[in-house]
Formats: sequence, C-alpha cells, structure tokens
Amino acid sequence: MRSTPQKTRPARRRDINVFSNLNDIPFIHFPAKLDHMIMAVCGEGEVSATIDITQRKLGRHQVMVLRPGHIIDRCEASPEFKGFFVTVSSEHLHEMLPSMQYVIPYSILYNGDPMIEITEEEFESLSLIYDMFTRQLRNHERPFAQMALDSLCELLFYTTLGIYALRTREISYKSRREEILSQFIEVLEQNFRTERSVNYYADRLFVTPKHLSAVLKEMSGQTAGEWIDKRVILEAKLMLRSTGMNIQEISTALNFSNQSFFGKYFKHLTGISPRDYRTNLSDL
Repeated sequence: MRSTPQKTRPARRRDINVFSNLNDIPFIHFPAKLDHMIMAVCGEGEVSATIDITQRKLGRHQVMVLRPGHIIDRCEASPEFKGFFVTVSSEHLHEMLPSMQYVIPYSILYNGDPMIEITEEEFESLSLIYDMFTRQLRNHERPFAQMALDSLCELLFYTTLGIYALRTREISYKSRREEILSQFIEVLEQNFRTERSVNYYADRLFVTPKHLSAVLKEMSGQTAGEWIDKRVILEAKLMLRSTGMNIQEISTALNFSNQSFFGKYFKHLTGISPRDYRTNLSDL
C-alpha cells in the first residue's frame, strides 16, 4: 500500500497550485471569501475550519471541494495532518474542459456539509495524481508544461467528480434553485453552439430570463449571460488550440453570422483576437 503524500515545498504555476501544508497557501488570509476552487484531501489527522459560519472538520480519508464564494475562517491543520490541497482560480477553471463545470452542482449538494468519505483505493488514486502534479511543477520550464498541468488538473477533478457522483447518485436536489442550475448546465451543453440568447434557455426551463439569471448568480456567482459567453469562448479556444479549422470555419461552427462578428465577440471577452490567441499558443 502506498504511503500518504509526504510534505513538500509549496509548488505553484500560474493559476493552478498544489500544497501539502495549509499555511503555505499564500492567498488565503482568514477570514477570506474564496475566489478559487479548493479541493482538500485528508489522509491522516484533520483540518478544522469555519465555513460559512459553521464549524467543520475534515478527517481521515475525506475530501472537501469548496467553490468560489464560500466564506472561510479559523482554518487549522492538526500536527499529524497528512494530505494535500489543490487550488484553481475561477478564471482558469473556465479555461478548462466543459465538464469541469459539473463540479458545481455536485458541490452544491454539500453546502450544508461539504465533505465526502473516500475509500483507501480512492485516496491512493488522488494521491498518485498529486504526486504527478508536484513532479510536473518541479519541471515547469519544459515545453508544454502548462498544458500538462491543465491536463492533470482536469484528471484530478474528473476523478473527484466521479467519486462525488457515486456518493450522490441516489440523492435528489434539495431545492428548485439547485435543480434549475443543473438543468441549465445540461441544456447549455447541448445548445451553446447555436443558441446564445438568455431567453432561449429561460424558455426551455420554464422560467423568466430575470429569474434564471438571478438563480444562477446566487448559486454559481455568474449570470446566465456570463455562463453562455464563457462556454462559447471556451469552445472557441479549444477549437483554436486543438483543431486545424481556420477562423472562418470556427465562426461558422459556432453559429456566428460572419468572421468579423466572431472576432469582435472573442476579443471583447478575452482581450485578444482569435488569431493572436492561436499564435500565442506557442508560448505555453
């Protein structure tokens, strides 16, 4: 059986961070309103914290995923703690594959108690990914290092999402608001290439556009329009990065009336043109 992760020096690269020591996380000064998604994995010992004014303890073989917006205070790790923390900025999270968004509905189920139990085998799997993270971060100047880190981050969260899904398979949503968020994500994933109107999604969910945006803002920190724009931009970036399609073809695939409109839309939301984004990929 593998040993629990050993304490390492804090390793950081851009918007993805891994830590084995709670005190090494530089951007959390308690009390704090999180602007990162944080995953904490405990192998031994415990971590205690006040989360949204409720005292919590993360114990042996437990995982906790906190999404941006949580208020956290009085966070301490016991002397015998062995585990790790992975943090991803909100902005960078949206740069990653679409299914990363599905972490949000599952984590919402745990707003009251945001921790799940994991098996020894599941802990070993997460620890292996953590080990790969630390090794990759030590070699962050290699070509394509950032893309490798992104892939590891996706692997880690997909694995965690699978664990959450297994634990919640028989759990129904606690409220209509949570149901709206989940249904919106599903409809968005099916239609974002052709539909960018908030009215369209509101009609599909049988709510008003104002109500839809208000619910999404409360539950996820983003309005319906922001969700739609970020999903379209994410797909555009993926196509620019990983396909041989030219910009006109990408524009057509995403249902823009012309390449010029697509270019203005992309630059307005990213600060860079599609052509420059593709050119700058060589710098990763």
